[in-house]
Amino acid sequence: MTRVAVVAGGSEHTGPAVALRLAAGGFDVALLGSEFTSADKTVRRVEEYGRQCIAVRAELTDARSVAAAFGRVRTALSGPVVLVTCVGQRPLPDGLPEDESADEQRYTALRRALRPAFVCCQAGAGQLLHHRRGRIIIVAEPVDAGEKTWRTTEPVLDGLIGFTRSAALELARSGTTVNLVAPADRADDSRAPAHRPAGDDSTGSYADGVAHVTEFLVDERAVGITGQAIRVATARADVPPLRER
Repeated sequence: MTRVAVVAGGSEHTGPAVALRLAAGGFDVALLGSEFTSADKTVRRVEEYGRQCIAVRAELTDARSVAAAFGRVRTALSGPVVLVTCVGQRPLPDGLPEDESADEQRYTALRRALRPAFVCCQAGAGQLLHHRRGRIIIVAEPVDAGEKTWRTTEPVLDGLIGFTRSAALELARSGTTVNLVAPADRADDSRAPAHRPAGDDSTGSYADGVAHVTEFLVDERAVGITGQAIRVATARADVPPLRER
């Protein structure tokens, strides 16, 4: 039986790492995104595992675009049973005056940061419901870490955690699990100033860690795990430069 996984968004490291791990586990893979910096290479590597892989262009903040992309995936491969959607964190505006205008700017930025996860999960859930054993995994991409950056990205992570729990409850009866994979918080992350995980001598990258966790969460033995935020430590070398769009 063909199993299809959709990997939406992701950096040039995280998305491909997850796609390859899923292919090694027997999934055909569809890559969704508006930018494909290494799609051809990923497609070729997935095909080396004997699996199919397609890249579908979609604007992940636009519900119609994402819905159309899922339609193309279903036509080319089959209905997906796994959705991995990667969310690039962007710090919320900091240093704004405490007034109504500043609050509106922060709210708009938070909404923009969370929208890809909401849009992709909304479109993907409809596809997964047909299988009654779907997996949705939301991945928060790491950002460069400074005290200011950590403080202004925390609301984004809090929003993702809340969304994950709400979606997990809503989809529980359908047999679909929803979990979040995110960078370790300031108390544990080796990127944060003056902190380092005790006994952490791992040389693995954040992308590798996310791929490992994804492999576990899509396994049938993880059917009882849902609504969880799973933290993965990162190293400074893993953190991509933050780019404004």
